[in-house]
Amino acid sequence: MNREDEVLIITTILDRYARHESLKVGDVHRTPVEVYTSPAVLADERDALFSLLPQYVGLGIDLPAPGSFLTRSDLAVPTVLTRDANGTARAFVNVCRHRGAQVVSGRGEGRRLTCPYHSWSYGLDGSLLAMPDPASFPGVDPALCGLAELPLREQSGVLWLLPNRGPSRFSTDSADPVTEHIGPIGTELAGYDLDSYTHWRCERLELAFNWKLVIETFLEPYHFASLHRTTVGPYFLPNLCWVDGPAPHIREVLPRRTMLELADKPVDEWKLAPHAAIVYVLFPNTVFVSLMDHLETWRVYPHPTDPARCVAELDFYRPRVSTRTDEYWEKNWAQTVSTVLTEDFPAMAGVQRGMASGANSHFTVGRNEPAVTRFQQGLTRALTANRA
Repeated sequence: MNREDEVLIITTILDRYARHESLKVGDVHRTPVEVYTSPAVLADERDALFSLLPQYVGLGIDLPAPGSFLTRSDLAVPTVLTRDANGTARAFVNVCRHRGAQVVSGRGEGRRLTCPYHSWSYGLDGSLLAMPDPASFPGVDPALCGLAELPLREQSGVLWLLPNRGPSRFSTDSADPVTEHIGPIGTELAGYDLDSYTHWRCERLELAFNWKLVIETFLEPYHFASLHRTTVGPYFLPNLCWVDGPAPHIREVLPRRTMLELADKPVDEWKLAPHAAIVYVLFPNTVFVSLMDHLETWRVYPHPTDPARCVAELDFYRPRVSTRTDEYWEKNWAQTVSTVLTEDFPAMAGVQRGMASGANSHFTVGRNEPAVTRFQQGLTRALTANRA
């Protein structure tokens, strides 16, 4: 984040707090309930958002060295990401070319990927290295039986899976669809010195509500004073945030109460990061969160056919070099997971159940919730463009 933005954000938040005002942007926004309940809308979203746009699949540090691999099971096809012997990040369909079994699961390191079904093994470049009893496969050319490769781009410390079907969403002369898609936020993420972190823990959650509700729970502090009043709420200024970012992506700053201490300090001593949670929505389905001393990412995927179901995958990254103890990180992890699982997500499940009542034809988003409005507007534009 550049210095001018940092000072403007802090100045604005301190001013609004002193005036006992939230930051109000635009107009009240009304979202039809059907966008969370309609199978037809879900089908449109899967086509327009999850098949034709670059997909965030991880950070470069998720593949820390040649020989590293990790899998992603909730994309359009099962995927394995590797870092080959040359240090290049690559992606393949995680399906054995023999009988179609999943080749590997989870994450790990090794010189080859071996299918547990019949032990066909593949190199980190996807090539078929060995198949037991090759004499039983006359006419089968190993050179033609490597894993099916998917287009992957590693840029500014972030891994992006590129679309490989359908009409291009990008200008015909675009040499870099990731830069065209993500814009200046990609450079800003690189400013977090991502290589200085290491992946620590992950959690996969199967949820009984629409995928967009996961994203939206991160997009406003209006609920902090009520839903989180005894957990994380006391650490943040409720109902006050900063929102901007190049559409359709979002940058949101959630100020901690410690930001009020900056009012008595010279401006040249102001630093935003220690006094805020900085949240990015990497459109359409990833939330990247920078906290005081660690990073979190939330990748969210809709169910193939049920708009009231989704999967959320949380990855937690801590500094590679730190004086913090494992007990400290365990406490941070427990607070993150418990707050979300016992407060945010039960509330969202209740929202989804309430939609079936027919009581609401639409949801009303206030001027104090601008990130929610920006997210919904970005979705509408993407879906409309896909239908054109």
